[in-house]
Amino acid sequence: MMAQQRRAANLGMPLAGPNPATVAAVYKPGPAAQKAMMRPRHWWLLALFILTVVVPTAGYGWYLFTAAADQYESDAGFSSRTETSPSAFDFLGMIAGGSSSSSSDMDIVFQFIRSQELMMRVDATLNLRAIFSKPVQDPLMRFDPAGSNEDLLTYWQSMVVPNFDRSSGLMTLTVWAFDPKDAQNIATQVLAQSTAMINELSKTAQADTTRYSKESLAKSENRMATAQQALTNFRVANGILDPAQQVSGTAQVVNTLVQQLASAQIDLDMLSGTVPASDPRLGQLNRRIGVIQGRMAAEQAKVGGLSDPGAPNYAQLVTDYQNLMMEQDFAQKAYLTALAAYDQAVSQAQHQTRYLATYLQPTLAQTSTAPQRVLRTLLAALVGLLTWSIGAMIYYALRDRR
Repeated sequence: MMAQQRRAANLGMPLAGPNPATVAAVYKPGPAAQKAMMRPRHWWLLALFILTVVVPTAGYGWYLFTAAADQYESDAGFSSRTETSPSAFDFLGMIAGGSSSSSSDMDIVFQFIRSQELMMRVDATLNLRAIFSKPVQDPLMRFDPAGSNEDLLTYWQSMVVPNFDRSSGLMTLTVWAFDPKDAQNIATQVLAQSTAMINELSKTAQADTTRYSKESLAKSENRMATAQQALTNFRVANGILDPAQQVSGTAQVVNTLVQQLASAQIDLDMLSGTVPASDPRLGQLNRRIGVIQGRMAAEQAKVGGLSDPGAPNYAQLVTDYQNLMMEQDFAQKAYLTALAAYDQAVSQAQHQTRYLATYLQPTLAQTSTAPQRVLRTLLAALVGLLTWSIGAMIYYALRDRR
């Protein structure tokens, strides 16, 4: 029939409509759809919806709006600074003095705020168990006073939250409590204890800076004292203040004797052959020459110590004395160097100070900021709805596989 209609349209002939009698004879209506009815699986899904969405949301909302205690927030902000002043021992320090931030110190402060040590310090001052267990009608949010220190630490970390921004080096502290004054007091104590901890770090750094230079200075002092004592013992044992000066004096005496010996020898040569041998002047000159030679030998023996074993060996004494003087000079220079290094270390330690710069003092809240009742109720409903939807999808997926 459709082919005949298309052929008529191509020839421009009018289309002939279907015969109503024929259509009525061909069409037969099917059976009517059954009325929708609640089946057992639908009732189970409805019961599951009530158990996972309606009941938990209603119960949690009733708790939030009737029993949950208000929580008040106190905020504080601070940063660690290192103040560097010009040092008299450092010329560059006179130009580059100033202050800088220290992110490593703030990392330490961040962990310190979350630590049990800080919690125990604040607890000893404010009695955290009494503060966090105030709302008796709120069994979920309050802290059980009979809890252990570990339980208190877990609760502390949920109520005292630090937030450190590494890009700016600033830390913000948020503290919640059931009383606005308690929240402010806790924030104040955290700030004070963190400042004390930074001061301890600064003192430790100063002690470490000067400790090594102080030890080196003590060793130099002992070495210089030992060298001075050895030189004193040498002078006392030999009865000589300065052997070098005494050798110099002995050399001058020998030189004088040499001149006198030469003069006496010349006089003897001039008289020899011109006067008889019995002339008393010849005897005097010979005696003078002998005395001068004997004195020269004695003075030279003092220096060398070779002719007379009992004479002091001045050459050895001078050598020992020079060694002692060299050791003393070296010890004295080492002591002066160590003293200058120690003074510089002390000066640098005194001119570098760490401290916490507070840009936001702990605030005192006027209205509560937690718990957010409407938001928490909606979140509970959303979680219940997602749980119910996942359960329903799993059920129908398993049903369709059978």
